[in-house]
Amino acid sequence: MNQVTCQKTYQVMGGEFQFLCFPQSFLSREDVYALFEEAYQEVKRIEEKFTDFKESYFSRINSMAGVGHVDIDEETLGLVKKSLEVSENSNGVFDISFASIGHWWRAHKDEGKVLSEDFIKEHLKYIDYRLIKLDEKKKTIFLPLSQMRIGLGGIGKGYAVDRVYDLFKKRGLVNFYINGSGDIRVAAELTAPRSWRIGIRNPLSSDPKKAVGVIQLHNGAVASSGGYVHNVGGDRFNNHIIHPQTGMSAREIIGSTVLADNAITADTTATILMNLSKKEGIEYLNKRQLFGLVFCKEGKSYLSEVALKHFGMEVKGPAL
Repeated sequence: MNQVTCQKTYQVMGGEFQFLCFPQSFLSREDVYALFEEAYQEVKRIEEKFTDFKESYFSRINSMAGVGHVDIDEETLGLVKKSLEVSENSNGVFDISFASIGHWWRAHKDEGKVLSEDFIKEHLKYIDYRLIKLDEKKKTIFLPLSQMRIGLGGIGKGYAVDRVYDLFKKRGLVNFYINGSGDIRVAAELTAPRSWRIGIRNPLSSDPKKAVGVIQLHNGAVASSGGYVHNVGGDRFNNHIIHPQTGMSAREIIGSTVLADNAITADTTATILMNLSKKEGIEYLNKRQLFGLVFCKEGKSYLSEVALKHFGMEVKGPAL
């Protein structure tokens, strides 16, 4: 592709959102930058609406836990419904009620502390997506236990990236790149000089520019997950991704990368992989015929069958 004509980075959703756009025959640079600003405002709207870090539209649900049903709009209904579908399809490995203990981890991390085993065991009973009462007809949600909390940390950025993608496509933009703190979605015409080159981050390095490989993509989404940004007690192997069934971070897989048609699928799958063993993770990817790879703390990486074929590598039987 030719030289980038428009590029802008914004600080939002606890990280960076970057938009890139190559030459557009029918849009001026001013038009493209105005569209970037509109996209940023949309991401900011999503953050302010769905954050559970402070009082928000979404936090009303948590404040009414154990008290009563909360009226929600169509957008919130759709996002929670999608989250519950992912929970069901992953047998609860992905669970937005992880926040029931996640918010305690966050508070203790700020103080440089970790949760005790007894505290974790006591609060595990509040983590169960099946307890969430979502009424699609009445458009209400209810958390039956007063200590329950829900959070969209494993799906929110993917949702925001997909919203920006839809906005760009609606306005006729082509040959563009969206990066929401590692959740990436791109579009390029088949006549473009080349596809987008996306680096696969090395989870053993704190430098985001350190890549262990490159994916070339015309259209699709890539998401990576790992403990290189947020960790507990300074231990990068004890990260912010909480396993719903243990209340702690799984420590076998320290990083994952997934390629999918949309950012929500890539984002949620990358999160799920972090809570599986390497064997379970590769089986999960193969069952869904997804491109993906996982990194273990001993420095080894394991690829799904789709990824092996993509890189021209031999697909062998189980050796994990």
